[in-house]
Amino acid sequence: MGKTFCITIDTEPDCDIHWKRSDPLTFDSVLSGIPNILRPLWDKYDIKPVYFVSPEVVQNDNCCEALKQEVQQGAEIGTHLHSEYIQPEKKHENFAGTSSDEYPCFAYDTETEFAKIKNLTDLIAEKFGIVPVSYRAARYGADLDTIKSLEKLGYKVDSSITPQINWSYQDGPDHSKAPQQPYFISENNYYSVGDSKILEVPITISKKRLPLLPDRWPFYRWLRPTHMTFTEMKILVNEFIKNYREPVLNLMFHSMEIIPGKTPFVRNEFQQKMYLTRLEKIIKHIKANNFQSKTLQEVYSCTTNAAE
Repeated sequence: MGKTFCITIDTEPDCDIHWKRSDPLTFDSVLSGIPNILRPLWDKYDIKPVYFVSPEVVQNDNCCEALKQEVQQGAEIGTHLHSEYIQPEKKHENFAGTSSDEYPCFAYDTETEFAKIKNLTDLIAEKFGIVPVSYRAARYGADLDTIKSLEKLGYKVDSSITPQINWSYQDGPDHSKAPQQPYFISENNYYSVGDSKILEVPITISKKRLPLLPDRWPFYRWLRPTHMTFTEMKILVNEFIKNYREPVLNLMFHSMEIIPGKTPFVRNEFQQKMYLTRLEKIIKHIKANNFQSKTLQEVYSCTTNAAE
């Protein structure tokens, strides 16, 4: 398969600096940020992004039209379950000003989680005319039952795993023992190689930035321009090149992070400029090391073909 990298974007409504949905509800990052900021970057470096779309985005016709243009230019649409915003047991009719703090795998029983994934999958198929095959749970909240549900629904890829990170301090899952590279998930253990039909493509994360820092997500080294410097991300990429013969990198961020005031991370135009500079510089470094951009569906195809 060679050196491969993916850019995977959790695509959601605009928020405020406290992570609450915007009020009134807006979608500036999807309607303006993606076509005007990200698309020129994708074209410049021949990037095939994956947009994991949340229920609120899929229920907005203007967002769907904007993302259809991305699909026509090689992007992949994946499923991103923020479970509060889709039936059954939908918690909000008016999304404005709400918070999304559920781990879908823990907030509901298996049957309800399955039904929510199915309803969002069907809605994406209806709005986009495509059946999604890649999944990421909100807040990385997936477990083995989630994977079994994805199998039943015909999915091929999960990308909910954050290696090294134990989210139990926030009542979430413990991903700390997960592999760093893609693997077909065991039928009996989410974090082991096995014979399921679902390929896990973990987000690229390594050890702590400094050894004595607390066990919290910002203190680990992510391939993510949100909180990482370019130098830190460059070292991380080089580490994966050294440790793996054909490394697969999975860079992630949220769509709203590229717009000032829509997340806690980018609060003004200066921070936006620095964020986008970090993003472009790490893409340029990755491309300079002969990585090829692929969608998650393409990673799955390359993996299965290589195994035959």
